[in-house]
Amino acid sequence: MGSCSEKETKKGILTLHENYGQIHDIISIADCHSPFGAYTTEVHSLSNGSCYFIQQFSEDEAPFRVSVDSVYQGYLIDENNNVTDTLSQEDVEMIRSHEIHKMSIAPNHYYTGLRYKKKVTEQKKELELYQGVDRLGNSVQLFYKPDEKLISKIEFRNPKDTTQTIELIYDRWVESEYGEMAKEIRIVQAEKDTFYFNFRFLEIRGESGNIKVI
Repeated sequence: MGSCSEKETKKGILTLHENYGQIHDIISIADCHSPFGAYTTEVHSLSNGSCYFIQQFSEDEAPFRVSVDSVYQGYLIDENNNVTDTLSQEDVEMIRSHEIHKMSIAPNHYYTGLRYKKKVTEQKKELELYQGVDRLGNSVQLFYKPDEKLISKIEFRNPKDTTQTIELIYDRWVESEYGEMAKEIRIVQAEKDTFYFNFRFLEIRGESGNIKVI
């Protein structure tokens, strides 16, 4: 992703770190806390557009494993990567919303028609608001910090219940050779249930080599 001049950024062009374009794969593991208990998530966002997702609430329970291919077909899989079931497109979109890091560095991979709308103020900070749609045609809003060239928040519809809004809030970042990457995030569902993610492992594979960020 190429860089734009500061003048272009002020006109409302969503400009992210120029080194993000050198990233191929992102592997992350997060400790998560929710109203329903603690769990872990592991996500592999790969350069060919596919992803691999694991969620586990306890060591005593079998993990939930999903593979989504580059054409957005999703499958439940077992520990040997054998397909046990297929996912609906709504489920695929929900799984994709856990690609926290890739969503922040390559939003156009997930959303189409992103356009600058206006300047907004949140928590005493001036942000730029961009609007687009997801693969299912549901509306999406991105809140962008032009001074830091980072996405602050993504607001989208719950694919399983479009009357609900989901807010993905980037709370804390960590430096890397490829640019800043998310360390802590919050997900607020239906304006009431909050999920906290703290990433304890993050590896980037890219043009400058494999780097363990966390």
